Formats: sequence, C-alpha cells, structure tokens
Amino acid sequence: MKLIAKPANTASGLALDIYSKVLDAVRADRLVGNALERVGDALFVQGQHIDLNHFNRVWIAGSGKASVSMAKAAKEILGDRLAGGLIITKSGSAEPMDGITVLEASHPIPDQSSLDAGDRMLEFAGGLNEKDLVIYLLSGGSSAMMESLRPSLDLGDLQDTNRVLLASGANIQAMNAIRTRLSRIKGGGLGATFAPATVVALVLSDVVGNDLSAVGSGPFITKPFQAPNYSQTPITQFSPAVQSLLAYDFPIPHQFNPIPHHVIGSVSLAIHAAVDACKAIGLLPLPFGDPMLGEARDMAKSILEHGVKRRRQESCMIFGGETTVTLRGTGLGGRCQEMALAVASPMTRYLDVCFLAAGTDGADGPTDAAGGFVDPLSLFRAQDAGFSAEESLANNDSYGFLNACDGLIFTGPTGSNVNDLALFVRAS
Repeated sequence: MKLIAKPANTASGLALDIYSKVLDAVRADRLVGNALERVGDALFVQGQHIDLNHFNRVWIAGSGKASVSMAKAAKEILGDRLAGGLIITKSGSAEPMDGITVLEASHPIPDQSSLDAGDRMLEFAGGLNEKDLVIYLLSGGSSAMMESLRPSLDLGDLQDTNRVLLASGANIQAMNAIRTRLSRIKGGGLGATFAPATVVALVLSDVVGNDLSAVGSGPFITKPFQAPNYSQTPITQFSPAVQSLLAYDFPIPHQFNPIPHHVIGSVSLAIHAAVDACKAIGLLPLPFGDPMLGEARDMAKSILEHGVKRRRQESCMIFGGETTVTLRGTGLGGRCQEMALAVASPMTRYLDVCFLAAGTDGADGPTDAAGGFVDPLSLFRAQDAGFSAEESLANNDSYGFLNACDGLIFTGPTGSNVNDLALFVRAS
C-alpha cells in the first residue's frame, strides 16, 4: 500500500503521516495473525482452544473488502490442515491463492456477480457436514458482494433498493433492516446453510459499536425483524415486490447453534493507533470517545468547532466512526470527501492547520480516493481552478473540488476496513 497525496503545509504532512501509520496498524493480515494461532493439532482463536482432531476437514471461507488479506494470513497459519476454501471480495481486489477459490463481486451496488457469488457461497456451505470446521473471515462490504434473493425478487429490485438506501442518508442499521428482508443470506441465512458444520467467525468490524448483526448484514446472526424508520427511506420508493416483502410479517426464519464471533479489529483500534502515531511525532493526541456519526457535512463542521475552542498548539484531535451522505446533487464523492469539502471555507480563518477524513479501506464512496484533506489555502486553490465550495457541496461534488485543490488521498485497497478516521491537526 502506497499513500499518494500532496500536503501543502506542515499540518497536512503530519495528518497524512498519522493516517499512514493507522493503516499499517489495522492491516487485516496483522490482526488475523494476532488472533489465530496453531500449535500442532490445537488451534487457538483469541485464546479459545479448538481441537483439530475432531474434524476431518478445515476450511477457510470469507467475504468483504478485507477478506483476501485475512485469508492469506489464515492460510499460512492453518498450513497442511487446510482443505480449501472460498473467498468473495470487491472487484479489482482478488489475489490468487493455492487451494482457495477467490471470487470478485460488485460494491457498493450489487450486480449479477454478487448474486453468482452468493449462490456459490450457499452451495459451498450446503456441501459441508458435522466433521467440517470453517474459519469464516467477515469484513465490511459483504452486504453488496454476496447475495441470494428471495424467489419473488430479481436483480433490478435489489439494485434499485440499494440505490435508494445509499442516497437516503440512512444509517447502516436502517439499511440492513431492509436488506435482510430481501435475502436468503443475510440475517442468519448463511449460518443456517452452513449447519451442521462448525463455524467460527473472525470479524473485522466496520460498524460503530461492533453490532454483529450489522457487519455484512449479519450472515450468522438471527434476530427479530425491526421495521426501519421510513421517514428516511419512504417505502413507496421501492419496487412493488420489495414493498410486499417489507409488509409481510416473517417469523424468525433461521434456527441453528450460535456461531462464535471474534472481533479482531474495529475503529477503536484505529483511534489507539492514531494516538500512538501522534505521540511518536510529538503531537498532543486528543481522542474523542463519542463516535463520528450523522450527516457528513454537519459532523465535519462540529469537529472544526471543537478544534477552534480547544486552541491547543501542536495537537491532533482524533475521531472515528462512519457518517452518512444524503444525495442532493449529481456530483462525485464519498462521505469522507464531503466532510473535507464542508470545512474548506471556514478553514481559511486559521493558520497551520489541517482537517483530514479518510476510510481505512482505501475507497471512499464510488471513487478511487480513500478520502480528502483541506488546509487554510485549499479554498483559494480550488477557486483558482474554477470551483466553488458552496456549489460543489450543493451538488455533492466533493471529488471534483478536492481534486482541484490537491486534497485527495489515494491508497488503493488497504487490506482492512474498520470505519473512517477524521483528524484535526494544529502544527503551531
């Protein structure tokens, strides 16, 4: 992973250095190595002992943006006990692995590759028995990459539903409440198909609070249906087939033995890594315990207000979480880029400061950028290139604005996914 960005002042250089160190600390292969250990025929998962002699075959399966990195580490640890496996990852992120099938699928809008991948995973799961052990590697992005629909639905229903949800500004819990109703995999569907095999899940959480029913839409977690808040996502925006499913009172559909979940990484780990990085370069770390949530532009302005009030020199405020964006325009961008754009104008009042917001997965929204950053002169550089911050924000065109002021951050796939990070750095 190589970070590409163009810092224009001391503060932005420090912010990018901190972000780079965080990405290294939350690498999925490193976290799997910390959580999984094999000693002969004994496998330890975060200290929990599993006797491999009880099983005829040991498999790796997984889905999500970080699943390939997780699988490479797990494969190395399991060694000669590994029978094979199946991994589903984001298009463009696959790497060949001997003995393990790696499929690519679409994100954030599912397509036919997502349905094909979901059917392959269900077929794989259905072929196992009680003498099989599966180490399942779950990370964010699984919801879009792996799907199998209820019989009354087709791909068009799925894609339209996801577009409405992504544009609505709804949080992940509200989106998953709807997605789960459409799926044979989500909400415990995959767990029921894996039975009677023994499954242990290693989870790289991209959900604030580590709600396991929300990571990947909970393929191994069964819970009663809770109706979402349709004020954000009016039910009339969905197709008639989807509306019918949402109105139907399903019983809890999946019953199977609880599958243990081990959270091996989350946003708290990223925040701790940022604190350590600040200390290493002589900045006072100021981590915030409250998660970064809500509308991206509002959250960014709130962070800036906190930073101004503190007036600490040579410090770094640290926030972690995941905001949302309500689409109002037709521009290109992501939630982190929108946060940076939102504070470009008020940043002009200060001296050597920087605001940075970026994802730990390397992909912010449907763009090739991980996020963005602004300094006190970013607004003027963008204006010289013909961009207005106000007009860009109204059109949700954060990518164009930040590109014009050299405020985009590129990393490519990071092999991780533990929410987003926001930094407000004062260099002097």
